[in-house]
Amino acid sequence: MGKNFPLDPKFSILDIEGMKLIFNKFFPAIAKPFKGYFNLLLVSLILLFVFRPHDRGQIFIVIWQIFLVIVFLSATYNCNHSKKVRISAACVGVPALILQWINLFYPDETLALLFIFLIIAFIFITTSSIIGHVVINARVRLETLKGVVCAYFMIAFGFSFLYFFISLLNPETFYFSNFEISPTTYSHYLSELMYYSFGTLLTLGYGDIIAVGDVAQTISILEGVIGQFYIAILVSRLVGVYSFYEHKLNLSSKQKKLTP
Repeated sequence: MGKNFPLDPKFSILDIEGMKLIFNKFFPAIAKPFKGYFNLLLVSLILLFVFRPHDRGQIFIVIWQIFLVIVFLSATYNCNHSKKVRISAACVGVPALILQWINLFYPDETLALLFIFLIIAFIFITTSSIIGHVVINARVRLETLKGVVCAYFMIAFGFSFLYFFISLLNPETFYFSNFEISPTTYSHYLSELMYYSFGTLLTLGYGDIIAVGDVAQTISILEGVIGQFYIAILVSRLVGVYSFYEHKLNLSSKQKKLTP
């Protein structure tokens, strides 16, 4: 039998203290970009779009699902929501995530429809709260601008899931010029609809994906209108608030100079 060599307590304590020093030194630098509202949500939304699964295999789909979980968590807890909104978002988001992971390993169209319905409700609840917070906020800060961008991404994702929901009910809703619909997986189809949704919101319209069904056409026009008015109304609101407070600060500084 081999001998059991006891660990030297001095070395173990030094190792632990060294790990603590390394952790205390580097973790704040890593965590700093994710502090504050909307930071983690903004990063996770960008990654969710960039790493769309398309048809790249099961591992890539699982990675995308992990990003989706991070989006759910950050959209619930990394935003300045009220307690009521957080509870409502969690009540909708948790069942949606459970259904999505079940559907990942046991694909079923009914589960997919339930998941999409719940995720649309989740996006509506959280995005409405974010926009309300941005509009009501009296000061234009970096946090406010990040909230505006996050809400814009959330709107695009919400419409992409809405298109996917309609497509599952009627597969001939969209015409794709770059691939056939029949052999396409759900992940590839959803990825293409995300691309279409962002293109519609930004009014790019490349023409490689066309809404054929009347419902899809109506929703596409609605998304384009929302994209235009979102930028026009919110940007004008932010500029107005910023100008007001800049004018107010200038007046207060002049008054201080005039007072003896």
